[in-house]
Amino acid sequence: MSARSRRNGIIAAGVTAIVACAATAGGYVAISSGDSQPAGNGARVAAVTPGPGRLLRAYGFDAQNAVPVFTLANGQNVGLLIDAEAKCLLRTLNGRIAGETCGTDAAIPTGEAITVNDECGSAGNDLMEIIGLAPENASAVRLLISDGSSKTAPTEEGAFKFDGRNPASGQPYPTGVEWVGSDGAGVGTAPLPVSGDDFCPPAQ
Repeated sequence: MSARSRRNGIIAAGVTAIVACAATAGGYVAISSGDSQPAGNGARVAAVTPGPGRLLRAYGFDAQNAVPVFTLANGQNVGLLIDAEAKCLLRTLNGRIAGETCGTDAAIPTGEAITVNDECGSAGNDLMEIIGLAPENASAVRLLISDGSSKTAPTEEGAFKFDGRNPASGQPYPTGVEWVGSDGAGVGTAPLPVSGDDFCPPAQ
């Protein structure tokens, strides 16, 4: 599968996102086994044999132990793995690993474990799923939109999702998330690992 890739810096210190969009599908991730790893995870991942589930294994998780939390509009099932140090989300489709997102408890509030997964091009369904892990003190997540509007989703076992469609050129686009406490007040914010002009960029 040919893909266009480029690096974008995001606010989380020490984290570099890889942005990739293919003709039919793309993923934008802060940390994902399908992409080069941020510097903070390089040594951890380098010590693990490449292949499906590599990021999970780097964190000491077994994909078979994932607990289902929700299903995305694109048909992918999302499972959760937790230990005392970190959490991971595992996406599977037809029994195969489709993506992995992990973050330590200390780094999750910075947006380290947020993934933007989309389908680009005429052959896709133009779906966009934003999934991730929220900090312990967040009972909901507010998706911030460039026009000042927002959407809110509850957390499920600390995980969240937003199902939608890719923003068309010139249309409002997601810019980040706000963590929302049980009293409805914001308890922090985090960027998305993709900028507004990078949603489904044209292939080169």
